[in-house]
Amino acid sequence: MEEYSYTAVSKGSSDKGTIQATDKEEALKKLHDLGYTVTELKSSASKDKNNLNKAKVKIVEKLLFFDHLEKMINAGLSLSDTLDALVDDAQTKNFKKIIMDLKFEIESGDKLSRGMSKYPKIFSSIETKMIDIGEVSGSLAENAKLIKDQVQKTYDLRKKVKSAMMYPIIIASVMLIVGTGLIIFVYPQLATMFKNSGEKLPLPTVIMITISNIVTHYWFFTILFIVALVIVIRILLRNPKFKYMWNKISIHIPIFGELIKKINVTNFSRTLGNLIKSGIKINDAVNITKDTIPNEAYKKVIAELENNVERGDPVEETLKKYPKLFPPISVRMIAIGDKTGNTADMLLSVAEFYQTQIDDTLDNLSTIIEPIMLFVMGGGVLLIALSVIAPIYQMTGSINANTGSSSSSSSSTNGQ
Repeated sequence: MEEYSYTAVSKGSSDKGTIQATDKEEALKKLHDLGYTVTELKSSASKDKNNLNKAKVKIVEKLLFFDHLEKMINAGLSLSDTLDALVDDAQTKNFKKIIMDLKFEIESGDKLSRGMSKYPKIFSSIETKMIDIGEVSGSLAENAKLIKDQVQKTYDLRKKVKSAMMYPIIIASVMLIVGTGLIIFVYPQLATMFKNSGEKLPLPTVIMITISNIVTHYWFFTILFIVALVIVIRILLRNPKFKYMWNKISIHIPIFGELIKKINVTNFSRTLGNLIKSGIKINDAVNITKDTIPNEAYKKVIAELENNVERGDPVEETLKKYPKLFPPISVRMIAIGDKTGNTADMLLSVAEFYQTQIDDTLDNLSTIIEPIMLFVMGGGVLLIALSVIAPIYQMTGSINANTGSSSSSSSSTNGQ
């Protein structure tokens, strides 16, 4: 039974309320029997589903969901009993409600994949499609395991990236805090002292004092500028053309470029491999893979691959035209899989091959970045030193020169 909210007219007056019914037609019939002329009828569950779809579900929760789904089905539990058990295992209230709704869909005679498709922001098109194929082919547990493995790899990668970036983020944050403190509190005092001295200031000092004056005297416009800059960058990154250009440039960034390339090749290979292995046709698998790759440069190639595969061309024929995006060794491995009829397994082998390299790079990322961070910190310290110490040294020199000149004049006078 679902709850429906209605607006209706009865005996010339308008009325609002809710009514329980199995579907919309039954709700309309019940209201008609009560003497209402319905003007609006909405499912309260639909509104709740929209709210749940906007809710954030942690990747760990999804990982546990598919892991338990696979194990319980393999243990012989029915899908309804499995979902009932998963409701108790859910860690958050929102995800618990989602699983309860999936259970309701199953008990109403619908498929699990159908229920999952109502939450596209929670369950990706890959996960929904693989569950759908599993339900049709009777390999639901196997496909749930494939999804679990994919989610696990994604989770591990995110953890490694966060861990690797922790050191440079901390260093950058400390530099930003120290620099802001100097600009707001120290340089205004120094500016007054240097101004009173009448000395010509070095360029680094002029730059830092100018920045300090802008930040302290026009702080509102400074904050407004920073906010506007962030908004403009976010808008530009939503523009497909700009995003494509940025994604293409990012592949050539020293150190990070190769890492970005390997991550995209790994995601492409693992996603396509798992989809094919789960029983999805290769042209449908390529189409789904295209929608899951965020990098616009790779997405454009996969769109071309989709058209070529539909014509019957092998996968490697398209990929080998883009050696800067797909390394030749990965294309050769995929070609071997095509020739031997093991495309899915070879794609997964490519994913594992590059996953190992990604793990090694991320494990050593702090060591790789450390010299760069030291160079940047050294440059910042040098700029601060030159902007503060140089004018003080210059002022001291002038004072000593004036003192020496005064002493010389005094000696000359005494001598006369």
